[in-house]
Amino acid sequence: MPLRDRGKIKWLPAHFMPEHRSMLRKLENEQKAQNKPLIDDYELEEYDNKIHYAMEFSFLLKVKVWREGFFHEYKGRVNRLDGISRKIYLELEDGDLEKIILEEIAGVEVEDQCRES
Repeated sequence: MPLRDRGKIKWLPAHFMPEHRSMLRKLENEQKAQNKPLIDDYELEEYDNKIHYAMEFSFLLKVKVWREGFFHEYKGRVNRLDGISRKIYLELEDGDLEKIILEEIAGVEVEDQCRES
């Protein structure tokens, strides 16, 4: 009867504890996280002007958002602008509605319709 050796399998670390795996995932996310960019008042005013411009003429708006250490990009039309809670309701291209807090915004670009022709 030949000896059955598991080879490399027996030397791999045993990740059988869910707490250990979740701690490893959390550590990896913390290492990949980026710092929040510093935005001055002039940039905030510029972002605000671009958002109002895109809302008035119903242009596409590309918004770069910083959330929990990572950047996300959303592209859509401004559905509603709430000045009291300081949120933008962006209707994405797939029809979903994304709520974006103004303090999370790291960049704004307006895509004019004139470029397509």
